[in-house]
Amino acid sequence: MLIDTTLREGEQAFEVYYDAALRRRIVAGLVAAGIDEIELGCVGQEELPELAAWAREAVRAPAGTISGDEPGDGRAGLPVPIPPRTALSVWSPCRVEDVRRAALLGVDRVSVGVPSSDAHMGARLGMGRSELLARMAVVVRAAREAGFGYVSVGLEDCSRADAGFLVRMAMAAEDAGASRVRLADTVGLLTPVRMAELVRLVRSRVSLDVAVHCHNDLGMATANAVTALEAGAAYADVSVLGLGERAGIARLEEVMARQVLARTGSGADGGGLAGRTCAAGYRMDAAVALCRSLSAALGRPMPVDKPVTGGRIFACETGIHAHGVLRDPALFEPFSPELTGQRRTVAVGKKSGRAAVLHATGRLGVEVGPARAGALVAAVRAESARLGRPLRDEELLALCTGAGKEGAPCTG
Repeated sequence: MLIDTTLREGEQAFEVYYDAALRRRIVAGLVAAGIDEIELGCVGQEELPELAAWAREAVRAPAGTISGDEPGDGRAGLPVPIPPRTALSVWSPCRVEDVRRAALLGVDRVSVGVPSSDAHMGARLGMGRSELLARMAVVVRAAREAGFGYVSVGLEDCSRADAGFLVRMAMAAEDAGASRVRLADTVGLLTPVRMAELVRLVRSRVSLDVAVHCHNDLGMATANAVTALEAGAAYADVSVLGLGERAGIARLEEVMARQVLARTGSGADGGGLAGRTCAAGYRMDAAVALCRSLSAALGRPMPVDKPVTGGRIFACETGIHAHGVLRDPALFEPFSPELTGQRRTVAVGKKSGRAAVLHATGRLGVEVGPARAGALVAAVRAESARLGRPLRDEELLALCTGAGKEGAPCTG
């Protein structure tokens, strides 16, 4: 399952700011995508009580009634289906008074942050291991007494913690009444192999849920999150576009796509998922729509070749790829573009072969004589090289007809 922390970790990214309307749009988009849990923010944020009240209604609303847009603002919101109920949580420091404040928000869960490495314990809290364990137990019990039936403990900087002490912390959290421990790779040092080892180690010693929070400082966040889930973690933190401190964290859209494919065993046609709700309970088209909406709102353009969301990831021109995609898209696509609300493009240009060119002319209703096919391919390649890009339909038609000139490579 996935915990989205776009509203907490995501806003910690440099130069990222949300207003009230954007926060609601994010919640609405996450509910539409079928996310399992939304971390709404940190205890003490001024806007949190109002957002929590709105979000409680959003996760219960009938399909199509919550868009996240302010009335009359002219923006089209995402339709919200009726999903399995999305849990709402907030993050809290390891202090009794803060978990009690969290309980007043009416959310389902609280996540208590606790450093697990000696460096963080000493530099941030001025505590030793025994004192920290005692503090954590007191705070977890206070959260349960305040009415939280589900308390999560985030073990921060786990990649630099002593493994034995990390297990002690998890066991102490369970003894105090926690429901989940979240292994936070605060500076992104773990590799998938090491992440799997840590998840299995903790799971072998406690019966509570294990979650992970993977930073992307070395480009491992998505791989670590996916590996953790495969190794037995119950939850992984994600954020839209991977927003977060420094290089961010695991991307919602990438981890969700992997979960969809893993749970359905689908091929390029989505195993019947061609664009809507999948067996995993997630809607990839809604997730990608949210990515694009947030990208535009924050002025952070998405690269055209970005996994899952990129505008050209289903576009091809190279001869062997175009030929294969035209025969069977599954040969060169891990999932269908319809799953994410996108379209496939087979272009013709300098790198195209006969199959792609003849497919394009056929799509345009132009018949190419066998004797002219080779000449047309050569003409397409030459014109594409001159322009420095694939050809548009009108440019291909101009080559086909030759504007009525003698020697035109096509007839029709």
